[in-house]
Amino acid sequence: MHLAEDGLGSGREGMVVGLADMPDLCVKLYYDPPADGGAKLDALIRSPLVRLGGDHAEHQHLAWPLARLTDGTGLTRGVLMPRVGGAPLDKLFDPVLRADALEEPTWRTVLVTAARTARLMSMLHAAGAVMGDLSPANIMVSRTGHVTLIDCDTVQFRDAATGRMHPCTKVTPEYAPPEAHSAPRGAVLETHHDSFGLAVLICQLLMEGQHPFEGVPADGSDTDDVESNVRLRRNRITRPELLVPMANELPAPLLPPTALALARQCFEPGLYEPARRPGPEAWFQALDQAGFELMGCRFNARHLYHRSLGTCVWCARVARNLGESYPSPVPSVGGPAWAAPAPAASQAGPASADTREQSEPPVAAPPAPPATTSTAESWDTVKAVLTVLAVIAFVVIRVWVL
Repeated sequence: MHLAEDGLGSGREGMVVGLADMPDLCVKLYYDPPADGGAKLDALIRSPLVRLGGDHAEHQHLAWPLARLTDGTGLTRGVLMPRVGGAPLDKLFDPVLRADALEEPTWRTVLVTAARTARLMSMLHAAGAVMGDLSPANIMVSRTGHVTLIDCDTVQFRDAATGRMHPCTKVTPEYAPPEAHSAPRGAVLETHHDSFGLAVLICQLLMEGQHPFEGVPADGSDTDDVESNVRLRRNRITRPELLVPMANELPAPLLPPTALALARQCFEPGLYEPARRPGPEAWFQALDQAGFELMGCRFNARHLYHRSLGTCVWCARVARNLGESYPSPVPSVGGPAWAAPAPAASQAGPASADTREQSEPPVAAPPAPPATTSTAESWDTVKAVLTVLAVIAFVVIRVWVL
């Protein structure tokens, strides 16, 4: 076994390196030996999750640890894992990177990827494990939108052989619920922990990478980090008036209605009551159904949106000079030669909660019908054709007579 020259990535615990002679495998090398001497890795390796398959023969849901690597003294120095192709999930947040990462870079593929992520979390919870460090950096997506969890040596699970609980060793603050921000390192997590991070991640996927809790407080507070916004319920889904609007902000009703209801449930009553957060299975069912409720756009085949919107939100953003989220691979012919009206300035202050729930994304005016050719122009064309035919006939007759 020989290490490749180039590393595949690095984190707080170690770095991942490929193998020159085994392209389907890689190793994670720890900066420091695990404090438990490798007991958690041994338990992971004999866990039934190592046999969890994928969506098809060439896919795997988990990059599960396969073998513990030790040095000459017996200290654990790393772990052997499957090498997963594809791109980190956050590549789907950016239009340019998304076009490189997916064969079909459409909102439908993003929606399906979100649904598959929720289903994978549901499978993990059913097996008694909690991801804990749920973030886009720990999820790889294939070119067809199939997802794989990596960095699995950090998950929380109970060893069936010994009954010992092995805690999650790290969390990413931007995807952690409020109770995790004050919990001691290595505290036992509930599945509700993952439910919060999953809700944030799904909102980001469907809303062009816009984190629901990221932004500048509208009250001028200097505590504008995500952790503070989570603690104070400042988010763009349920309380957008608490954050300064972004120039390219996507409105919450872009989410399918059932998904929007789940997000509101998670970020309001579920924020400080973890048991009230929708679980991964609820998210999967909602997103899976929403995939059958999408509308297409006549100007761009890659513009897909939920039927509840009534008009193409992506065309409306192009008309407002907010960029093209899903550029067509073929230049459009006769595209929408219109501009959506600029939103009127509100003089009434922040909208009430009831008003926000009924609001919809800015709706663009319908495209103008294509211009038709005038009658005079059509008659001039006909006369020109008849003149040409007359000349041809005259020449043919003279040749025949001579």
